Amino acid sequence: MSYMENAIQSPEGATYFSLGHRPKCETIFQFSNFPIPNATIYIYVKKCFVLLMILSATNAFAQKGSQVTVKKTKIEILNADLFTAEKIKDVEVRKLKGNVQFKQEDMLMFCDSAYFFGEKNSITAYSNVRITQGDSMTLTGNRLDYDGDKKYAIVKENVVLQDRQMTLTTDRLDYEMNKKVAFYLNGGTITDAENRLTSKRGYYHSKSHDLFFRKDVELINPEYTMNCDTLQYNTVSRKAFFHGPTTIQSKDDYIYCETGWYHTEKNIAQFGKNAFLNSGSQYLYGDSLYYNKKKSFGKAVGNIRVKDTLEKLLIEGQYAEHFIDKRKTFITKDVLVTKASENDSLFMTGDTIRSAYDSTGKYRILRGYNHVRVYNKEFQAACDSLIYSFIDSTIDLRIDPVFWFGAYQTTAEHILVHTKNNKVNQVDLNQKSFILNKEDTLRYGQVKGRNMVAHFTDNQLRQIDVNGNGESIYYARDDDSAYIGVNKIASSNIKIYVKEQKVTRINFIQDPDAVLHPIKEANPLDFRLQGFRWRAAERPKNVADLRRQPAVVKK
Repeated sequence: MSYMENAIQSPEGATYFSLGHRPKCETIFQFSNFPIPNATIYIYVKKCFVLLMILSATNAFAQKGSQVTVKKTKIEILNADLFTAEKIKDVEVRKLKGNVQFKQEDMLMFCDSAYFFGEKNSITAYSNVRITQGDSMTLTGNRLDYDGDKKYAIVKENVVLQDRQMTLTTDRLDYEMNKKVAFYLNGGTITDAENRLTSKRGYYHSKSHDLFFRKDVELINPEYTMNCDTLQYNTVSRKAFFHGPTTIQSKDDYIYCETGWYHTEKNIAQFGKNAFLNSGSQYLYGDSLYYNKKKSFGKAVGNIRVKDTLEKLLIEGQYAEHFIDKRKTFITKDVLVTKASENDSLFMTGDTIRSAYDSTGKYRILRGYNHVRVYNKEFQAACDSLIYSFIDSTIDLRIDPVFWFGAYQTTAEHILVHTKNNKVNQVDLNQKSFILNKEDTLRYGQVKGRNMVAHFTDNQLRQIDVNGNGESIYYARDDDSAYIGVNKIASSNIKIYVKEQKVTRINFIQDPDAVLHPIKEANPLDFRLQGFRWRAAERPKNVADLRRQPAVVKK
């Protein structure tokens, strides 16, 4: 519209000026199918695990607006208190002043003063300009440039667009009536009763029903503040999309993502690309985070990390489900749990890890299922079912459990490990208890009983109590550590004292039956108690070895 940039004479006097120099005035538009939706835009963020975003909008455009055909109709002059005509640079210009009124098809335009370019079928209007094409919306500004052939309107300076629910302010708003596209490029602000949205650029495409906010987008709500590069919303699908780095900050929660969407009717959200949620001491990371508000359900897929800085806990995996109301989490596929402490860390893997809280709601409980393995510098474990309680730091091993510490292997139907700061205090072996230590390639020290309790000091075994049906095979040595015999003993209850991982004394409490066999007459394969099962192949050597699935020694 280069003709609007030509120097012209104001109806108020003989001063010539361009678009860059004009008298201050006010412009008003009013029409029902202007392509800014009659909308309230708001986002609500759900506390703790995931983001909830609600973006509601209604299309305020008449059906006929999306079916406009391009046809040229002349602008009619209906009224003016003062009317003059002259030529400026060989262009016929009509100057109108006072109660000016124009008409084109069903659109009426009003203003205090205007230039009408009849040959070009265009208007430059000043002061109290008003365009009506319905009564649902009002647009005000200081100047209007309108091309009647192209049906292209530009409103500049102190532009304010209002409907019954929201207000848009900007310095310039362009509206292509035939294409049903409106946009601002120099910054705009949308406000309603609770929200304030600002962006450098804003677009609405009526034909595709897409609304875009771009560059430095910020949405401020009493509950949160959202910042993103691009916010896109479709008024038909009711889906909002986030593009580029996006943050949502509330009093207690913080969310970051670089791509995502929210369905305003179904209350379903998904966030991706470097996405994470922070709520207090808890963090959730994942390639894709999904949330369903109606079901109070969240899901994370790909490179998942659940971190709690207060509990010094990190859970990694590839797939997770979170039930928000129940405060339960399910994590599977390549799982690794890390529980840090001042002295060392406890690591755990399994096919599936479940996290929940006890009946008080204060203490976390972790459960591991299938191929569970545990590693710590001082002890290791394997089983098919594990329970780790944060209230007392106990490790409950079930379903074919085995527990190693130093040179010792322990097995039982049920093993309960008591720890503090990832150090072992006590190990309870319940039902079919068995302790092994390897003397050499063929010989094994063995203790068997119904139940046992292993006592530790500073992570070192110091005493073993055997309660019921006790049996022991002990290889005696001389002062030079040479074997002198094999002691096979049976006693109802036994106490074994250990120092530096070597047996120093054995007390047989009740009805002992002991036989010492000379070492030369003792075949090591004949001295293995019933239930003997050496499972060193299952023992994890380090953290990296945890994910290895070893061959399990059969019972």
